[in-house]
Amino acid sequence: MISSETLTVMFTGISGIAAFAVWVYKKLIKPTQQFLDDQEDIKKAIKTIESEVVTNGGSSIKDAVNSLTKTCHNIEKNQKVLDQRSKASLHYHELPLFEVDNRGRIVWYNKEFSVIYENEGELKGYDWISMIAEEEREEFIKEFISCVEMCRKLDIETVSMNGIEIHFVGYPYRVSEDNHEGFLIHLNKEN
Repeated sequence: MISSETLTVMFTGISGIAAFAVWVYKKLIKPTQQFLDDQEDIKKAIKTIESEVVTNGGSSIKDAVNSLTKTCHNIEKNQKVLDQRSKASLHYHELPLFEVDNRGRIVWYNKEFSVIYENEGELKGYDWISMIAEEEREEFIKEFISCVEMCRKLDIETVSMNGIEIHFVGYPYRVSEDNHEGFLIHLNKEN
């Protein structure tokens, strides 16, 4: 028969071996399994990225971006030509026309507008407002600002510095219901 001391030593040894086995599993085997599982996830992610980097046509994303860059450049060039063409056709229009940006600053005007404005210098910013009689200016500015902020048609009758009745009619360049990129305004003399 085995003595109680021998049994105690055996159980202590078995407990030690079991504790060591649990420690090896937690500290070595389990992290290794997790690492291998993570490796599989990484391989899948790399395959997904690789499939996204090559376009359906078989060329690379870089090729697609280069093609898109060329297309955007062509669109920009064509847009500049269209803009210049429209400005050229409006420049000699019989009505005085001018264009303001989305804050109301003048950015372009035609020959007829410069004749009516009767100022030798180049118009910039809000200079065009000085053509309105001082006593009418405050009311005009309130209505003009309202049209700019609300993205709505401008239709204001007022008096110029020379005492001539003038009528401003303008349309916003709408990019959405509430946003615009400026106005094209024409001016009618009432006298």
